[in-house]
Amino acid sequence: MPDFFVIARVVGSDGAYPKWKDRLVALCTVSKTEPHSTTYYWGQDVDNEPDTIWGLEGYTHAVGFFLGHPASDVFKSEMQKVDNDRLLRHVQGLGSPDYDLKYYDYHAGFLKRPDDPDRDATDSFVVIIHLSSGLGRRKQVLGLLADSADAVRSEKSMSVQSFAVLKEVMQENLCSVYIRSWESLQATPTYQHLIAELERNEVTVEVHRSQAFNGHIDQEPPRERP
Repeated sequence: MPDFFVIARVVGSDGAYPKWKDRLVALCTVSKTEPHSTTYYWGQDVDNEPDTIWGLEGYTHAVGFFLGHPASDVFKSEMQKVDNDRLLRHVQGLGSPDYDLKYYDYHAGFLKRPDDPDRDATDSFVVIIHLSSGLGRRKQVLGLLADSADAVRSEKSMSVQSFAVLKEVMQENLCSVYIRSWESLQATPTYQHLIAELERNEVTVEVHRSQAFNGHIDQEPPRERP
């Protein structure tokens, strides 16, 4: 079974970012100890929404997201603080539409490179690319993305930290790419070729940028450690 991922866009109220950053300290700490957790990586939006935060959560099984993480006392306590401080823009509570969540199976690529000395950095520049394809064409798009991930991984001169290809499980036309060290990728022939192929296949491309501030990425789950 492929690893399960969630890309979260959390729309904060005006001036909420410093408190969101505080809330994530405890949440990141407890997530690192949870038995199914592989990734819990958060950053601040840099596309003119400074109170919006972006997160990537990864688990060896979906139960880690839906039952494991929310069951912790730390999660319940921090979410109560979020509600008390009204940190969401429109509606408070876990059911708020300000929690914009997308659910994925891992498809291809990598979140860390063993030769990267900064592979566990918590301050990487992150780009999330959502790709919407025509009916029945997602498989082709996933193939293009997987080929690009292989090209990035094999290019020793690139310092791209992550290029993970994710397949959305609820929307059949959607897939996404999670990239760290975006600056190292965007001017390369590999990326330019990918964009040209996506345009040729009439794929809608939506780019979101963020600056990471806390978390862990692609760790060995605690329950699997010796």
